[in-house]
Amino acid sequence: MQRTVEEYTEKLGKCEFNTALWMLEDFVVETISRLYVPMIRKELWSDDPETLNRRLAIYACLWHVLKITVLLFNPITPFLSEALYQKVYRKLDPKLPESVNFEDWPKPDERLRDKALEEDFENLFLCLSLVYSARQSAKLKRRWPLRRVFVQAPEGVCSALKNLHEVFLELANVKAAEYASVVPKDIEDEVAAGRWATVSDREVRVFLDTYRDEGLLGEGLMRDVARRIQSLRKELGYNPTDILETVHVAGFDEETVKLLNLYLRDMAELVRAKSVLLHITVPQIAVEWHEYPLDERKIYIAIC
Repeated sequence: MQRTVEEYTEKLGKCEFNTALWMLEDFVVETISRLYVPMIRKELWSDDPETLNRRLAIYACLWHVLKITVLLFNPITPFLSEALYQKVYRKLDPKLPESVNFEDWPKPDERLRDKALEEDFENLFLCLSLVYSARQSAKLKRRWPLRRVFVQAPEGVCSALKNLHEVFLELANVKAAEYASVVPKDIEDEVAAGRWATVSDREVRVFLDTYRDEGLLGEGLMRDVARRIQSLRKELGYNPTDILETVHVAGFDEETVKLLNLYLRDMAELVRAKSVLLHITVPQIAVEWHEYPLDERKIYIAIC
């Protein structure tokens, strides 16, 4: 955030508007939306009272960062910035200035900046982009968990990834990760056999294990189904904090039901429901069914 404020302000001062806007857009889309939000999503879904302070800290961070972002966008998108300022920030805090235009221009706060951590995250972002490219080449969705990834890189990159190991596992959606400057022989042999997808950039090379056993297949399918249920929640107007009583999902064969049964509790937590029930055919019950495509099949979902 602090680097973005500093560099964005500098570009505006030099009338390099296209570059400035690209930097701000990249910060919102890549850093906030695609990296930070997935990092904290699970914590925000939790209702555990022991992690309340952690959740409040995350909310405070988002409040601050998004408010600064609105101020930075104001010279470029004044009407949208004013609308967000009035309908979100002033609505929740009437003591704020009457208009976004009366706010002070953001200034970088060096006390909040950790350049070593920024460098670690730059290396993390590079490796994650390679993991995503490897997934794309192997036609493996990001929400499908995979068993293992190996990163061949210089010592500085490996050290950064070790510092951010848990974050890397979460964002890469893998169960295990290793980092070294030399590729182990067993991986080289399996690459030759076609088991690993590889992508490289500069001095970094990523090896992604593409083999999925029944457990990984079931977990990946569970996330696909959960995504459809979450879409239906939104379509029906449920608030994110609402707890559903029961979710019915139909249209699976017996083998798929067997794979999913291991992850019903996880699915219920993801979609905030007390229970999720699976059906092979659509049962004759008094609910409204909604049809969704799922790969090469159609499934039917009902919320009650």
